[in-house]
Amino acid sequence: MMVVTAGAAGAAGAAGAAGMRYWDNAGYGFDQTVATSSSRRAESSSADHQRNQHESPDYMTEEDYWATFPETLTTTDLAKILRVGKAAVRSRLRSNIIPAHLIAGSRIIFKQEIRAWLVSTSNQPPAEPLPAVDVLAPYGEEMTYRDLMKLFGKTKQTIYIWLSGGHVPASHIVGRWLIFKSQIAQLLTETSNQNVEDN
Repeated sequence: MMVVTAGAAGAAGAAGAAGMRYWDNAGYGFDQTVATSSSRRAESSSADHQRNQHESPDYMTEEDYWATFPETLTTTDLAKILRVGKAAVRSRLRSNIIPAHLIAGSRIIFKQEIRAWLVSTSNQPPAEPLPAVDVLAPYGEEMTYRDLMKLFGKTKQTIYIWLSGGHVPASHIVGRWLIFKSQIAQLLTETSNQNVEDN
């Protein structure tokens, strides 16, 4: 059982929000702040603000939603989009259900291709014809290793390993890699799991 000292209770009542001293059966005292209605409102408002920071705003458009993801997706990104576990994503990638490209043992997943795939699986026809997917549109005819880093979502070291190992077509001239977009386009066509025919 706990007892509130009268003096502390009176002071708390007068101040509106003051420390109150409680005593337990063993005779040990401890302080507890009595919150006023205004401080409770402030705490509630702060909690609402924190909660709303982690919620998607009601006005988010489809473009806003997709803009939260990078152009080259990870399996974690894809799991969020499809609302399934990463194990399910990996299984569907292995089964060639989800569009991806297999380059040097790595699965490359492009956001544009995932968006087009989701539209193609919808039970509602699109309002207008979808534009052709071209993940290479932002790049020039001659590409650099930095372009490949951005395109594939890989580090500089990985890109150089892929170039040196012949996984990505290029010419090595006087210490420099010469990479043409047409060659990368052919690579993406050849490595797409959507080109695999069912046996």
